[in-house]
Amino acid sequence: MLRLVFDGGVTPNLPIPLLFSVWGGTLSASYLGMSSVKLHRQFNRTLQEEIISTRFSCGLRGILLPKPGMSKKIAIAATRYGSIDLTFEVEGRKVETPPGIAHFLEHQLFKKKKGDLLVDFGEYGASSNAFTEYCSTAYYFLTSGQYTSSLDLLLKLAWEPYFHSEYVDKERQIIEQELRMYDDAPDYRIYKNLMSGLYQKHPIRLDVGGEVSDLAKIDVRLLEECYRVFYHPENMVLILAGDLDAQEIFDHVESRLPKKFSSLPPSQRFLPEEPEGVAKRMSWEEMSVSRPSVLIGFKEQNVAEGDHLRRDIEMSMVLDLLFGRGSDFYQKHYATGLIDDSFSSSYNSDLPYGFTLIGGETDHPEKLEEEVRKELQSMRRKRFKKPDVDRVKRKRTGRYIRAFDSPDGAAFLILGCVQKGIDVFDVTDAISRVTPDLLKERFLSHFNLDHYAVSVIAPSGQN
Repeated sequence: MLRLVFDGGVTPNLPIPLLFSVWGGTLSASYLGMSSVKLHRQFNRTLQEEIISTRFSCGLRGILLPKPGMSKKIAIAATRYGSIDLTFEVEGRKVETPPGIAHFLEHQLFKKKKGDLLVDFGEYGASSNAFTEYCSTAYYFLTSGQYTSSLDLLLKLAWEPYFHSEYVDKERQIIEQELRMYDDAPDYRIYKNLMSGLYQKHPIRLDVGGEVSDLAKIDVRLLEECYRVFYHPENMVLILAGDLDAQEIFDHVESRLPKKFSSLPPSQRFLPEEPEGVAKRMSWEEMSVSRPSVLIGFKEQNVAEGDHLRRDIEMSMVLDLLFGRGSDFYQKHYATGLIDDSFSSSYNSDLPYGFTLIGGETDHPEKLEEEVRKELQSMRRKRFKKPDVDRVKRKRTGRYIRAFDSPDGAAFLILGCVQKGIDVFDVTDAISRVTPDLLKERFLSHFNLDHYAVSVIAPSGQN
């Protein structure tokens, strides 16, 4: 499955993030237990939540969020390997791969000599799926039934691959159909056109699944190479959440993981240097739609610099204040009919990229673009008001706390934090430190009209 924006994985070329560092209301950690798997416990008083972690003998990082009394349980296995990892060096060799290979590998891992694991998950009463994004790939299941049996299937999926040319050829046909289906979807086309307009060289401009022509370049040998490099346990994380006993379930995982892994091959990933300007300011495409849509994008500069947690939080608040449903912009233009409930804004980022999306359906795409630009220009002369900032801070804090109400919501939240090297228990503290001046500084650094592009999907015959 393709997914445009993802949170997941472990950063491979950095030290494993200290996900559970001490702050404020967090108790210091201790190692407990005498079994084969040692537990690292962390408790946050504000959330009244505990996170328990371990390092399995093969190098895999395990993280558990206990949710006593809840029937649903989830498990996620994620690797820090995504669609932009096209060029890498391993053991002194430079390897260049076609776009879409990470997504192809995601599909292929469900295939085993004796069938498809999706069917097996269903027999245990588990709902299973996977997705590939720019920087990572994740596999998961959610169940209220046979958890340990489903977990065994997930471990088999990730660490017992079966590559055979016949299976690869069959999967190539399935993925080709998937890509053609996405290409016919207006929401996908408008996003695809925008990204190729925003970015000149960065592989984020390419489809997560690649193009149909790329699929013919992917064979068993190449899949095995990418699997060997990026699916090593040291490059992966296993996240569990639900009514689970930590010692029992981690010992079970340890007993099921393969014992023999070669050492993680020394590798380095390469990304081209992205120029400041955009590749194409305006993209206009006609499709069989009843109403036009517009999507405006701003690409981040200097993404490798600064505190990623602070950057993400501040940018989400800026967008809420400017374009959220409580904003003056939204209320004004909703009342006139220029925008409707489809209008939204979002900031999407990982360590190698960051961009903002603003837009929705409208009868007047050029007018909406103009009004967005006017709003941004106007804000350069204003300040964010403290009562408005405080309101958004309370909103963000509440949304974060509510994510822990369900095992799946909490698990994916933790996964997103791990991906960026963020301490999941640091989020509320980071929100509390936000000030109007910090938001204004963030606004000025991000919204540069030299770094934006526009994509429009219009009904056939409109242009």
